[in-house]
Amino acid sequence: MPFPYLLVILIYAAIGLLSAADASLVSLNLLGAFPALRWVRVHFITLGILSQAVFGLLPILTAALSKKPRPAMRWDIWLLLNAGMVTLIAGMAGMVQPIILAGGVMVFVAVILLIVQLANLRGAASSSQKFYLTGLGFLLVGIIIGTGLFLGWSGPLMIQIPLETHIHANTWGFMSLAFAGLLVDLAPSLMGRPLASSKVITFIFWAMAVGAFALVVAPWIGGNKPLTLFGIVLHIAATVTLTVALVRGFRAGGKLNSAGAWHLIGSYAWILAPVLVAPFIVLGALDGPSIEATAPQALVYGWMLQFGVALVPFIARKYFLRQDNPQLGGCKGTLIAMTLGSALVWASIFSGAAHGAVYAAGFALYLLAFARLLKELLEIAQEGMRASNAEI
Repeated sequence: MPFPYLLVILIYAAIGLLSAADASLVSLNLLGAFPALRWVRVHFITLGILSQAVFGLLPILTAALSKKPRPAMRWDIWLLLNAGMVTLIAGMAGMVQPIILAGGVMVFVAVILLIVQLANLRGAASSSQKFYLTGLGFLLVGIIIGTGLFLGWSGPLMIQIPLETHIHANTWGFMSLAFAGLLVDLAPSLMGRPLASSKVITFIFWAMAVGAFALVVAPWIGGNKPLTLFGIVLHIAATVTLTVALVRGFRAGGKLNSAGAWHLIGSYAWILAPVLVAPFIVLGALDGPSIEATAPQALVYGWMLQFGVALVPFIARKYFLRQDNPQLGGCKGTLIAMTLGSALVWASIFSGAAHGAVYAAGFALYLLAFARLLKELLEIAQEGMRASNAEI
């Protein structure tokens, strides 16, 4: 991973730590400065930490799998992604439409340039490339819809439920497929063996991609229930298959007892939680609005952040420090903190008058996980800088 991407991940991890503290204090009514910015907070994880890792790693990984030289740093992609992210967050915070549009356009162009770069680097067919390219395609859709939320595009695009469509494109589409592709590629380093057979990987891809497509189209056309349930079933099947493959792989590699392995495995419990609850919302058995207002926070922090706590330090150690046998990130403390934190955020939905206190406790635990991630990344950056200075 190039150092500029690692540097930005460090910055976003520090901001994420502060934003988790802000969420906790706001829920306790001890701070009222930014109570409406929960969507800005989650973007520090999605477009921030995790997209930086994906953008920084994929060209290097694709070139290595294609037996091509390590590609040069693409400063145009890095600048567009990060200038777009900062501009987008600034526009969202102030609800300034021209700034939001400028930020969305820059991130969109960065994604297009990354897709072109990956296509040019691709050599022999790889089972992971379809995950990345399809996931980035969903991200383009998510950017258009997300930017359009603030610019009145939902009407012309005939999107009936735009926020849900945006979340589904970025979550079930981009993140799910990108994460699965990374696990396919990194499995030999993580567990000493392939993640699964080619048939199983192909099933995971198609079930995940078609399921995500259905989950994007369903709210786009007004929340079609049969299509939503079809997408949920496919995505559950893909996610369960992927999780079982992870457990088997780590067990076969003798690494199932590590906290990092359980971070990766456990993270998928929190992507399954809203998927399993969704049919009850669709059928009217549970109160949809209250769940939909809070569940995405548990999804982003419990699944995406927990996945990142384990894998981002691993990626940095392997591709920045060039370690042969890198360690997964996290520890038993972060595993407990993130599991309890996500459980509390979910419990807050059903806590009635205690909602604020339970929600605050969940984010206080997330703060501990952010602190550990930041500590690990700082140590990796310092070690890399020391090695660079020694070479000079």
